[in-house]
Amino acid sequence: MSPPSEISSGIERAKELIVHSHCTVALTGAGISTPSGIPDFRSPGTGLWARGEVPRAGSIHGFAADPEGFYDWLAPLLTRILAAQPNPAHEALVSLESMGYIKVVVTQNVDMLHQRAGSERVLEVHGTLAQATCICCYAAVPGLPVLERFLADRQVPRCERCGGVMKPNVILAGEQLPALVMLEARRAARACDVMLVAGTSLPGGPASELAELASRRQAQLIVVNRAPTLFDALAAAVIHEDAAIALPAIAQGMSGRP
Repeated sequence: MSPPSEISSGIERAKELIVHSHCTVALTGAGISTPSGIPDFRSPGTGLWARGEVPRAGSIHGFAADPEGFYDWLAPLLTRILAAQPNPAHEALVSLESMGYIKVVVTQNVDMLHQRAGSERVLEVHGTLAQATCICCYAAVPGLPVLERFLADRQVPRCERCGGVMKPNVILAGEQLPALVMLEARRAARACDVMLVAGTSLPGGPASELAELASRRQAQLIVVNRAPTLFDALAAAVIHEDAAIALPAIAQGMSGRP
């Protein structure tokens, strides 16, 4: 974490950039939800993938071969996600949106906390738990009742129409990202003049692609993350602080667009 003076100057610089922007896009990762009790992916000792590769149960091949193993693997994380509440980081983004600054939130998270906090336009590039689809007849249903029933009876969810296995609409390792959502996310990255990156180390995948795309289009990057990222050197403001502390500090005292 940076010294308090660097954090303070980063927050003031971020405020200035957002106030003078025409279009700010927020790009969020797992670190924005860790204060809500949801583990991230790569933090040593606590991250879901901290030991290296994604476990087979978390891949589409693992799901297809052993749905029961997938749901057993998912259960502890799912319990934490469904119990989580939006934290001050989510609420700060809602405030910036209501003031007219943030036009869209692009998130790698599947926990729906942005929507529950009140964000109006959210693009979920890694899918969502809000819907589940039968892998046999492709019937789509609301996901939360399916997942809550699984946690209650610990039976692999089955399609009421054909009996096939229900899969949450999250993107597992080995699956393609949702094409239409990524198309919208790329459009947002091209259109913004400020991108507020929060809670992601930008290690690769859609997050780094979108940040790089915005940067190439001359957008100013604001990076809010506990640890350094590969994009720090490209950013106009860098704040190495918990998103639940830094984002409310950025939103504090700001007023809506005239």
